[in-house]
Amino acid sequence: MESEVNKHLIFSYFGRTASPLQRELIAQWLREEKNEEQFYEWLEEWESSHPQYHAPTDRAHQRYAAFLADHPQASEAPADEPEPLPPHRWHRKQWLVAASLLFLLGLGALAFEKPLRYQTYETAFGETRSFRLSDGSTVMLNANSSLQVPRWGFGRRTREVLLTGEASFSVTHLPNDQKFVVKTRKNFEVVVLGTEFTVFARKRGTRVTLNKGQVRLHYQEGVARKHLTMQPGELVTLDPHNQLALKKVRSPQLRPTWNEKRFVFDETPLQEVAYLLEENYGLQVSIRDSALADRRLMGSFRADNVDQLLQSISELLDISVVRQGNRVQLTSH
Repeated sequence: MESEVNKHLIFSYFGRTASPLQRELIAQWLREEKNEEQFYEWLEEWESSHPQYHAPTDRAHQRYAAFLADHPQASEAPADEPEPLPPHRWHRKQWLVAASLLFLLGLGALAFEKPLRYQTYETAFGETRSFRLSDGSTVMLNANSSLQVPRWGFGRRTREVLLTGEASFSVTHLPNDQKFVVKTRKNFEVVVLGTEFTVFARKRGTRVTLNKGQVRLHYQEGVARKHLTMQPGELVTLDPHNQLALKKVRSPQLRPTWNEKRFVFDETPLQEVAYLLEENYGLQVSIRDSALADRRLMGSFRADNVDQLLQSISELLDISVVRQGNRVQLTSH
C-alpha cells in the first residue's frame, strides 16, 4: 500500500484531481502513524507553490491607467458641486468591535496552526503509553501527560519536544550529533545527545532522573540563566520557586516503574503519595492530620488500578482510606 502512494498522487489530492479510488488509497495510507509526517511535509511544499489567491495587480493597474486616459477631467470636481463630505470617523465602540474581531481571528489562526505543526501524544488519568519517534528514540508517557513533537523536520532540522507531565526517554544518537531537547513550560530544558532519563514537569515542580549517559540542564534562577551537567545516578529537583537541588539515588529508583503498574516507595511521605494520586489519577486527597501526612512509606508492590493502590497504602500504613467518587480521605484508625 505504501509504495503506491507518492508525491505526485498526494499533490493531485491537494489539487482535488484525485479519483475516489485514489482518495480511498490515500486515506488507508494515512491510517499508519508513520506516514503523517511525510503527508504534512508534502502539504507544506504544495501550499508554498500553490498559493490560494493571486491578486491581479498588473491587470488592475492597466484598467486604471486606461480609465484615466479616457477621463482626463474625472479627478477635477465641478465648481457648482457641493463640497465632498468629510471622511467617516469611527466611534470608539466601532474600533473596539473591529479590534475584537481581529483578535479572535488571530486566535483562530494560532489554534489551527498548532495542531498542523505539532503532533501531540496524550494520556488520560491512570493511563500510560509507549511510542517510538521518527528519529528512533522511544518515549514512555506517564498518566495525565502530553508530549508535543514537530510533525515534519524532526530529526533533520530539530529534535525539540515540549513535555507537560512525566515521561521517560531513551534517546537515539544520530550520526550528525544533533541534540535532543526536552522543553517544559517553566523555561526549563534538558539537552542530550543519546541517553536514558526521566523528566517530571508539573505545577509543583520539576524533576530529572538520569539513568545512563549525560544531560545538560538549562534553567532560570531569578533573572539569571543557569546550566548544570548531570551524571548517571543523579536526581535533580526544581521547586516552584526554581530552587535547584541535586542528589544521588539508588539504582532501583533510576528506572520508572509506573509503566509496569508497579510502585516503589522508599521513605516516601504520605503527602507525596497524595500528590501522586492527584496528578496521575485525578483524585482529590484530604489528609487533615499533619503528623499522618509526614508518615513514610516503604515497600514495592503492583496495583492494576487506583483502588488496588489505595488498598495497599491502607495496609502498609494501617490507616483508614475512604473514597467517594474522586474524593479520598486518609485518616488514622
